[in-house]
Amino acid sequence: MGSSSRRDAVRNRAALVAAAEEVFREAGATAPLHLVAARANLGRGTLYRHFPDRAALVAAVYERRVDALEALAPTLPAERSLEQLVVEIAHLQLDVPGLLSAVQGSADAPNLLAEVELRTRALLDAALATARDLAEVRDDVTLDDVLLTFAMIDGVIAGEAPERVEASVHRALRLALRALLSTDRPPPAPRLVDRPDAQD
Repeated sequence: MGSSSRRDAVRNRAALVAAAEEVFREAGATAPLHLVAARANLGRGTLYRHFPDRAALVAAVYERRVDALEALAPTLPAERSLEQLVVEIAHLQLDVPGLLSAVQGSADAPNLLAEVELRTRALLDAALATARDLAEVRDDVTLDDVLLTFAMIDGVIAGEAPERVEASVHRALRLALRALLSTDRPPPAPRLVDRPDAQD
């Protein structure tokens, strides 16, 4: 493959992942994949050459989101880095409900998500270590406690009525942060997802 073809392939893959995030946000994680190809102005054959199934495409969306989190982390104030990352991830969960379920149904899910999980854990672990050094979190808080927050958010999203889900996620996030942090303060606004804050 020549350099021009490689550049085209990289560009097409990025366009498909960006289009998938938009389509899944608008129509849900189970939206027909031909909508993704159409949004990217590419053919279905190009889509399936890059992503053989929905799970592979969803995993790529997760990778894109971790890229954004990793780029954001160094710009955050040290004393609020963990708090901001927790808020960002919770709002990304809310942004496209059902995204995780769409990939977990695949037999290859553990392999598809392994790197994403490792990178996410490393990002949060570093932020937790900094928060602990600055006494921003309770003494007994562990990385598993932080990760449990996202499992709880998933539960709220799955179980709440659509008209109440945003407010309920906002409330659950506020309660989770109260349990993690050493001080009680309003959560910061998300930076990666442009959603209006719900009210308690």
